[in-house]
Amino acid sequence: MWTGSAQRVLEKGTHKVDFKALGVIDLKVKAHDQAGVASEKRTKPFPPPRSHLEQQTLSGKPAPDTGEAAPASFHQEGLQEDVGGVKFQSLLVSSGCPITEEILHLYFDQFSENVDICRHGDNQWIIQLADQSDLEKVLAKPEHRLEGSLMSVRLYDERESDPRRFILSGFSGDCKCSLLSVYINSCSKGAEHSWEVLDDGERIAVTFKQDIDIKAFLKKCSSKKLQNMVIAARRLEHTDSVLVRGDMGSISEEALRLYFSSQKSKGGQVKGLNWVTKGQSVIVTFEDFHAALRVANQKHTLCGVSLCALLFYSSLQQALAGETPIPPTSPGKISIPVDAPFLEYVQNNRACREDFESTLQEVYTSISFEGASEARVVLELAVDSESLLHHRLAHTWERKARQAVETLLEKYNVVALTVTKEVWERIKSKCLSLSNKDARVSFESAKNTIVVVGRQNDVKSLCGEIQLLIHEAKGQLEIEMNTVERKIPLDSKEKLDFVWNLVSAKLEGVERSKDEVNLAFHLKGLREKVNTAEAVIKDTATNLATQTLNLSPHLARFLKSLDLKKFERSHFAHISATILNCGDSDVQILAEKPDGEKAKDKIREVLKEEVINLTPDQGKITQGEHWRVFFDGLMQEVESSSNVRNVDVSELDMQISVCGFGNVVADVARKLKGYLSNKMLTTKDVPLESLRQVEYVDACMKLSEAPEIKALDVTILSSRTQASPCLRVTAASDNIMEAVAAVNKRVSHIANVRYTYSNAGESKVLEKHQVALKARAKEFGCKLYLTIEQVSQTIEQVSQTSPHLSYSYKISDCLTLTVARGDLHQQTAETIVCPLSGNLSFDNPIAKQILQVGGPQIKCACDKLLKENQALLAGDVVVTNAGNLSAKALIYAVIPTWGKSGHIVNNEVLELIYLASAVQKSLQCTENKNYVSMAMPALGCGTFGFPIRDSCKVIGKEIAKFCNSHQGKPTILRDIFIVDPDAKTVEEFHAVLKEMDYRGADLTDTRLSSPPANKPKHAVPPPLLPKPGPDLKEVISGITVILKKGDITKESVDAIVNSTNTSLDLNSGVSGAILKAAGKSVVDECAKLGSQKADGVVVTGGGSLKCKHIIHMVGLTDTASITASIEKVLQMCESKKTTTVAIPAIGTGKGSIEPQDSIKAVLKGLQNHLSRTTSSGIKLISMVAFEQKVFDSFRQHFAERRRKQAGTGPPLASTLSRATQLPANQVKIHNIRVEVKKGDITMETVRGIVNTTNNELNLKGGVSGAIFRAAGSSVEEECKAFGPQGDDGVVLTSGGALQCDFIIHMVGPQSLAAITSQIQRALELCEKNQITTVSFPAVGTGGGGLDATVVLNAMLQAFDNHLSGRTSSVLKLIYIVIDQDRILHQFVQGLKQWPEMALNNSSDEDDESAEEEGWSTTSDEDTDEDDSGERGIEIIIGSIKVKALCGDLTKETTDAIVSSTNTSLDLNSGVSGAILKAAGQSVVDECKALGTQASDGVVITKPGNLQTKHLVHMVGQTQEKGITSSMYKVLETCDGIGARSVSFPALGTGAGNLAASQVASAMITAISTFIRDKPKSPVTTVRIVIFQPKMMSDFEQVMKKFKVATPRHSSAAAATAVRKEPHPTYGNLSLFQTKLSPPVPSLTSAMAGVTFPVMVADVYGVSADSLAQVKRCLDDLVAEECTSQDVVAEHLHLLSEADVRAIVTASQRDQVSVQLLQGKLTVSGKRDDVLSAVLQIKDCLQSTRDRESREREEGRLWKTVRWEVGTSDAWSALGRSVNYSLELAFHNKDRECVYQHRGDSFTVDLKKLEQTDSRGNTVRIKRTLLADSDTVVIAPPPTWSKMDGKDLDIIVLLPKSNEFLKISKDFVQSCQAFVQQTGKNIKVVQIRRIQHQEQWRRYAVSKQAVEKKYPNNKNEQVLYHGTTKDICQKINKNGFNRSFCGRNATVYGSGTYFAKDAAYVEGMKEPSPLDPNDLRKGLHDCAVNNLHNPSIFVIFCDSGAYPDYLITFKTV
Repeated sequence: MWTGSAQRVLEKGTHKVDFKALGVIDLKVKAHDQAGVASEKRTKPFPPPRSHLEQQTLSGKPAPDTGEAAPASFHQEGLQEDVGGVKFQSLLVSSGCPITEEILHLYFDQFSENVDICRHGDNQWIIQLADQSDLEKVLAKPEHRLEGSLMSVRLYDERESDPRRFILSGFSGDCKCSLLSVYINSCSKGAEHSWEVLDDGERIAVTFKQDIDIKAFLKKCSSKKLQNMVIAARRLEHTDSVLVRGDMGSISEEALRLYFSSQKSKGGQVKGLNWVTKGQSVIVTFEDFHAALRVANQKHTLCGVSLCALLFYSSLQQALAGETPIPPTSPGKISIPVDAPFLEYVQNNRACREDFESTLQEVYTSISFEGASEARVVLELAVDSESLLHHRLAHTWERKARQAVETLLEKYNVVALTVTKEVWERIKSKCLSLSNKDARVSFESAKNTIVVVGRQNDVKSLCGEIQLLIHEAKGQLEIEMNTVERKIPLDSKEKLDFVWNLVSAKLEGVERSKDEVNLAFHLKGLREKVNTAEAVIKDTATNLATQTLNLSPHLARFLKSLDLKKFERSHFAHISATILNCGDSDVQILAEKPDGEKAKDKIREVLKEEVINLTPDQGKITQGEHWRVFFDGLMQEVESSSNVRNVDVSELDMQISVCGFGNVVADVARKLKGYLSNKMLTTKDVPLESLRQVEYVDACMKLSEAPEIKALDVTILSSRTQASPCLRVTAASDNIMEAVAAVNKRVSHIANVRYTYSNAGESKVLEKHQVALKARAKEFGCKLYLTIEQVSQTIEQVSQTSPHLSYSYKISDCLTLTVARGDLHQQTAETIVCPLSGNLSFDNPIAKQILQVGGPQIKCACDKLLKENQALLAGDVVVTNAGNLSAKALIYAVIPTWGKSGHIVNNEVLELIYLASAVQKSLQCTENKNYVSMAMPALGCGTFGFPIRDSCKVIGKEIAKFCNSHQGKPTILRDIFIVDPDAKTVEEFHAVLKEMDYRGADLTDTRLSSPPANKPKHAVPPPLLPKPGPDLKEVISGITVILKKGDITKESVDAIVNSTNTSLDLNSGVSGAILKAAGKSVVDECAKLGSQKADGVVVTGGGSLKCKHIIHMVGLTDTASITASIEKVLQMCESKKTTTVAIPAIGTGKGSIEPQDSIKAVLKGLQNHLSRTTSSGIKLISMVAFEQKVFDSFRQHFAERRRKQAGTGPPLASTLSRATQLPANQVKIHNIRVEVKKGDITMETVRGIVNTTNNELNLKGGVSGAIFRAAGSSVEEECKAFGPQGDDGVVLTSGGALQCDFIIHMVGPQSLAAITSQIQRALELCEKNQITTVSFPAVGTGGGGLDATVVLNAMLQAFDNHLSGRTSSVLKLIYIVIDQDRILHQFVQGLKQWPEMALNNSSDEDDESAEEEGWSTTSDEDTDEDDSGERGIEIIIGSIKVKALCGDLTKETTDAIVSSTNTSLDLNSGVSGAILKAAGQSVVDECKALGTQASDGVVITKPGNLQTKHLVHMVGQTQEKGITSSMYKVLETCDGIGARSVSFPALGTGAGNLAASQVASAMITAISTFIRDKPKSPVTTVRIVIFQPKMMSDFEQVMKKFKVATPRHSSAAAATAVRKEPHPTYGNLSLFQTKLSPPVPSLTSAMAGVTFPVMVADVYGVSADSLAQVKRCLDDLVAEECTSQDVVAEHLHLLSEADVRAIVTASQRDQVSVQLLQGKLTVSGKRDDVLSAVLQIKDCLQSTRDRESREREEGRLWKTVRWEVGTSDAWSALGRSVNYSLELAFHNKDRECVYQHRGDSFTVDLKKLEQTDSRGNTVRIKRTLLADSDTVVIAPPPTWSKMDGKDLDIIVLLPKSNEFLKISKDFVQSCQAFVQQTGKNIKVVQIRRIQHQEQWRRYAVSKQAVEKKYPNNKNEQVLYHGTTKDICQKINKNGFNRSFCGRNATVYGSGTYFAKDAAYVEGMKEPSPLDPNDLRKGLHDCAVNNLHNPSIFVIFCDSGAYPDYLITFKTV
């Protein structure tokens, strides 16, 4: 029906409407047909479904737009009834693809005749059907498809939508906002409304102020168009949320919730709050949407803050205000400056302009280019300010427009290249032609610049081409300006050709040619070059001269007959001359003036003419027949010897002319004369030593040309017979003797030098290049012979022929000279002398070897001198850094080459004078540097060519001269070593020294076959003083203080202290004696110093005393002044670099100070000095007392100090060696404590409890029943899973509710033997599962009915059997828990008898076993005290004495002290910290310089202040295997540096947390393995210094087991029957061998038998210089072709015999040396052979690692699972290897597995469990689990990389890898709380993946146990653990350890902490029990800070966490 408002509109008729841009328009309104208008029905409102609104609001995630429903099967809901009871319902139809309303209408016409369709949104419609039956038809159809698309049809209730809010879409961006209200009014009949633009800019939300006709509005919207825009409208659903804005920073969430729930806000029950911006805006969600409507219509004030509430629609993700927005202000123009050339380019380039315009159109921007005053780009928003698009773009347009322009500008570039106009004109056309559509080239003449503008890449390319053109043009200009042409004429063609040949090579930079027509040179080029060339030509032409050769016609003719060019090449090699053939005239020579005479002389020398004038008689002879025969025969002889062209014989009337080459002419003429004169020739033999001498004479000496021989007309022929090599000299009989004498004189100068090359590969190198070497030797006038001598010796022969050889000589009281065989770089000395030649090159073998070991840094000094052109003369020395050598300094000595100068000065060869200077300067340098030892080679010998005797005499003289120069005073230098690898050289030195009257010296010849075991192998000079006893010596911070009784003036020290008066002239007492002994020079020096203050300290020279300095301290009257003065004295000693000081008994004379007070004051002064000094150079202080009573007082004070120290320090070892007294209920078995106690075993808090039960594992009575009841049903279920067990069954379950981790169920034994056997099986399970504490019941005393006493003995015997068969055990404590007093009493009584029984049973077994197995025993364990007064236990292993004792490692005086430290060598705690502190700052700095080491690294530093020669730092290990391996490396290092004694701490007992017994076993194993591999090592003493006395007993027990350690072979041992009892095996040394199989030889010992061919080079020559040159050529070639390469020697000791044999074979075959030096293999030889050998060794080591890994895994599986094969009625286990292969195949779910055994092939069917051999025989096979089946095969994580046999590998992840990105993202996400709190961001620097196989296995086992215990829980978390850098390294190696706790906090107890966030609260100290009322139910697995939302996890089981990744990050 018509409404009143409609009637009024119709009555008005024409309506005038102002559409602004369109102007005022007349609208005519007429009535529309009312047919079909549906009546409006109203239903009671109800809450609409919230769908996902609640979830979306609470989660804070953007809600998806639910306006479009995905196509799905429709569903039917209950139909709603209207008020009249008539059923009526609308349908909501949704489609996945667009469908026209017409098609939709056609589709639904099949269901109803009256269908009304209204669009509801995109692809959504509301369908109205008038008839209820039609509605049911539609809903009854299963699915609706239209145009291939599935439609969703569901009932629609209008109450779901807001009646006043609508979404309109379809408006274009240019739609004017003013038309929106007109359109809405037209559809809503002018209803009051507002509209808002949604965030997507394409839709608007319309809000009406009152209710409207919804259906009509939607109908009109869908039917009406606005300016051809099809508008779609849909209703907006109700919302239950409001967006509240305001300053809410001070308002809590609780206050907001209370307010909006109250009536004051008109709200309702609040469902949730979600902050959009903290403190500023929040979304409030209500349970009822009506509350949201009420709240949005109210104004709110809370806590004085005004709040604005708007309805928030999650589907729009926007709040609606319900008000039409104010039009935004239009942004202004944007001006962007650009380059003028670019602006011009854009304006002229259509493509570029279109690029700008099209790109900016996308951001609705117009662009214009302006360039009147300034080039710029102007941007303007190209949108109507009244349009809908303007609303959306106004706020963001400027930013987007600028970004778009900047992006465009970056695609282009402008480059300006500066050039001259001349260059531009030359390249203009080419440059302009380069312009293209993307780049333009132009020239700005005002700036002389070429401008290139265009796209980046094109500009760059064009610039490159233009720069090349510029460069080319500049060059052409320069050439054109300076190019000239010139002709230089010459006289003749011959001269032109000759000059051309002379100058062609000299004319550079010019074009040249010959003009043979005009006889001129033609030159063209730069003026300067042409001038230079012209000058060269003219100078050459001017310097030419033509000379005529005055030759006879015969000789001239002969010369012309020759090939003149060939003649010139052969004889004018160094002469610039040419022969001119002038026809019939004389021959001329054209040559440079200096060479003209040379050419003539050369022709005369080469060509000879001899004319024989015949007498008449001789003329007649030439006419006879005999002459003709003779002459023809002579010519034939000449022709047959190929000399026919070298001679011409002409016969004239009375003359015979012989012309030709001299040697042939002489021979022919002599024969002619001899025939004619009838004169006989005589031949004599000159014998030579060898055929090689004959060959040398023929090849090199040219005897016939010697003047004295030539004058005698001699012919010399060689005779090369082996029996009598000689030269046959033919001459006239009257000259023959003289000729022979002349030849003998010449050949007597022939010298033969033999050089031997025996190192690996040298023979091959010389053999390969022997042809070139021989040719080179001939150039030097020498003959070289290379001969290979094969060396074939066994290892035993090598050891017999290469004994250690050394001789020692006592030069003076304090200086010893030792001559020894060996390698210089391995000699232990503080300075080493390295010989160099004058050019400072390392070209001799000694220098090369020192450079190789010392490293390139030792060349710095030489390089610096060469760079500064500071030459060193022969005899000079220079001191430099020793690099990697063991010495402190390296001295380079320049040695001359013998015979090179040829000068003699004062009847002495100049080279010997230079050698003497080098030796003397080396000695003085060592003395001046305060070094005590020096090592040098046999200087001058070898490469330098000095005779050995001469070298030795010079060195001996200079040493004596050095001693005499000190006038009887002691020298700092104490030991001089002369070291040479050649035994002959050592022997000859010894012989010469004996001739020099060194026989009276203390001579030690160490060539004995083997020294006694208790004596050192090397000769050591006797000590100067007797070794002080312990009561006379004390070490204070590394300084030794010694008490002496005697005369201080006799002391040989660096400084003597004199206590005197103020005038320094006290002439009484000790001071008077010092001045008197020092002499007048010291008295005069004191007088010059004058009077001193009361506390003055001054220094003078030592005078006649045996010291360098006397330190005078003014007399003292009290102890305080003594202390102060001693500090000054010691400071003076430090400044003078003195190391030894002698101090008298200060003040005990006239000072009347008590002796004890005096020494206290002195020692206090020393301690004060050391406390102020980081590092002291003082090593020894001697306290010298003259009187006996003073000496006795001093000695008594030392004894008191020791007693006080003993009271607080370690107790004496004698008390440690005795057994510790234990309570009556305890006993120790192999250091494991066994305790019997009364109690309930179910209440035990241990890791394991033993339950003796029945075969079905369900015994309900007795102790077993109590255990099952307390453990709970879960344990019973686990037992059921195992099924019935045999009589010896032992299984493992979890602890259930008991306070233990595991229960070990064993079938109750019925006999004592069964008790022992079963308990041993139970203990094996403890070892496998890391059960450290275990409680047993009194087995068999209940239901078994066995006697308690015998049961106890059986149990203890089982404990003993188990522990004695293992090198180490995880067990720490064993309890026997008894609840009956009677049995408890019997067990305690039995314990008292056990130690005696154990002692009686085992007293003789070890020794007897040792004798049976072929081992002898050497032990000093029963000795309470050794010679030094130290107490402990000592054993002998091979040739090494091993002693364990309590003490301070820093006080040790062995050759080496070992520090167990971290990888950065700076561990400052424990023993390592004490060592660094005692060693001083110098060692700390040296460690810092060495940098970070490998996890098993071993390095050496200087000892600093310690009383040792070397300080060895090894990276500490925390596992027995690691300790054994690292200690082995340390011993190898000691072997390499020649250390004889070494002191170790108790490795791994500190931070490693290992038991002392484990450490002792590992250390002794390392020593045993080492002595087996290196039986001849110099290491003879190993001391294990234990700081904690409580560990001593553990070391004693282990070392007693190891007392059997010296192998001896006996036939009886081999025949002994094999024992069946298991015996411990340590490392590779089986201490109790059951079969004497030959051990695998170590690579070092095997290589000792490898020998290489020796290349012997024999050189023949006549001068020492030429021989030396040949030697230098040989050495240079060897140095170039031979090389060395190092291979890390890890796993070397595990090489198999086949690997060792293969390496040795390759070494012998390829002549490659393999040596073990300082923990690495050094491979030396020919370069390519070394590379091949290194690859083979690396392959072998890799195979070894793989094999070791496989064996380790085989052993682990062997303990876990057994595969057995059935034979007859018995089962037998397969071998470990087969067991492993089968288990692996089983784990991989393979169908079958094939393996080989003893030549037969076996196929195992893993499905049928059958095994078939190659003959078809089939047997049964079974798999038996010995432990948890899940732990049999533990695979590593899939992300792990290949381990290559390593236990630990740390992989650095690539920053771009997916793994890195994921870990980094998760980590940064977890730090968001930190980021928000601090405002700093987190940046991940590096991520390393930790791959540790052993840790992973432990973790996997623990995880599987937890998974079984809680199968339905989430048992694994990815957490983070923060700690320090050093702890990171420990975690990587050893896993998490509760001993590390406390680094960052221990809030929740001593566990390992992991976190999600950083919140900390107070908590428990250990895991709480599961049930506080029933402690038997056990403890929780971990502790957390919050049970419901935990962020901190504390793990109390170390294997419960695995370090997966190590993340390094920083804050930015």
